[in-house]
Amino acid sequence: MKKIAVIGLGLMGGSMVKALKKKGKYKLVGFDISFDTLSLAQKDGFIDEIWNGKDKLDSDITVVALSPSKTIDFINEKINLLKKGSILTDICGVKESICAFAEKQAEKYDINYVGGHPMAGRELSGFSNSVENLFINRSYILTKTDKTNENALEELSEMAYGLGCSDITVTTPKKHDEMIAYTSQLPHILAGAYVKSPASDEHKGFSAGSYHDVSRVASVDENLWSELFLLNKENLLIEIDILLKNITEYKGALISEDKQRILNAVKEGRLLKERDIIKNGEEKPHNFG
Repeated sequence: MKKIAVIGLGLMGGSMVKALKKKGKYKLVGFDISFDTLSLAQKDGFIDEIWNGKDKLDSDITVVALSPSKTIDFINEKINLLKKGSILTDICGVKESICAFAEKQAEKYDINYVGGHPMAGRELSGFSNSVENLFINRSYILTKTDKTNENALEELSEMAYGLGCSDITVTTPKKHDEMIAYTSQLPHILAGAYVKSPASDEHKGFSAGSYHDVSRVASVDENLWSELFLLNKENLLIEIDILLKNITEYKGALISEDKQRILNAVKEGRLLKERDIIKNGEEKPHNFG
């Protein structure tokens, strides 16, 4: 039975051990700065062992489920304690900077590093809010470079399926960051900006699906997301400029009271979304509220 160590039992790490324990295929080791969290996780049967962070760690796979800065700190301070030939991965929402550093360090200690990013989450944090079904039918991104060990990639793909993920996306760290700027980080900026309207204080009774869809991800950990934004600054700025250009088109059409221009802008968005739904098999959104 392979042994997986999860470093950081917050929302993501906690959900991982819960999902993997249910699978029953792995022996699970936990590490966290909170001993209370570790004790609870072991008492409830979600982890089999607690690592003290000082002795050698004999896990076959080590998953660092921490923020980018804390991931860097862990690798700096603890990578020498990992088993030679084992697999090291992380779940950070940015990959270029993390992968470049981690891959270099891993090579020194004969560790097989593969960057990872499960496309899952909640607006809540901490082990108490972790759930075993967080990864069900989600995509798990794994990054590949010319130094990536194929067996390690396969092992992590198997682990991701064990979490309940429905598909694995293998890409480069660069492509990951370019796409995540659009699919994840830009929506968080949009939501944060959107709820700053004075009208937000009075939305009750006037809001339905549209309001909740757009505003949902404004409720996030500002410490984590400010890190992610800055680490992916260049890609994110490109996406912000594109969004501003498109919003300005709507604004210009309204100022000029050009109905055809408004119609064209709305129609273009509709057609692009419908094409996306057909291509990716997504559920068609409602058109009210």
